[in-house]
Amino acid sequence: MSPRGLAPVGIVLALTLAGCGGTALDIRYPEQGVNPALLASVASRRVQISNVIDRRLETARVGIEPGDGGDIVTNRSVADIVHEALGLEMSKNGHVLVSDQPDLVLRPVVEGFSLDTVEGYQSVQYVGRVIIALTVVDGRTGDALLTRRYVGIRRREVDKPDKKQWREVLDTALARAMHDLATDPDLVAALGGSGLPSARPAT
Repeated sequence: MSPRGLAPVGIVLALTLAGCGGTALDIRYPEQGVNPALLASVASRRVQISNVIDRRLETARVGIEPGDGGDIVTNRSVADIVHEALGLEMSKNGHVLVSDQPDLVLRPVVEGFSLDTVEGYQSVQYVGRVIIALTVVDGRTGDALLTRRYVGIRRREVDKPDKKQWREVLDTALARAMHDLATDPDLVAALGGSGLPSARPAT
């Protein structure tokens, strides 16, 4: 079928949400805000990022609007957002993204990506939470070198409901999860080829 007569996915999503009272957020990991971190301290490696697995119980939305209960969703899939963020972190830290013959394979799993609203007597608090589990695999042997969970949380309190804060809260939660990843010495050691225990407790 020719795509000429089909509306772009973003337009269809916007129209659908407009009819059900929902909100679509354009969550993006800012490339200009990514700076070399501890991950840049090891020699450049060829890194392949596997398809991101989304294990949230409700993958179609990231939250529910207060009051009318409309869905809060993202313009792109959460898996695509996380894949892009990981790619930016790796490339900005001097590693080369490849599709074959990698030194290392990153296998990401989204365990949490949510926006919650806590209404108080005189204020409203928005809580963004991003949880990403990452397994690092040796590209030659297939052995798992490391499994870690990275968590980013952003809380913002406002005097009255303000939808404009929703994107900032989730953007920041994602950025904090990525910062947790980029400054993890165990991940740096795995990229450098050192064997490590397979897991650490969730935070």
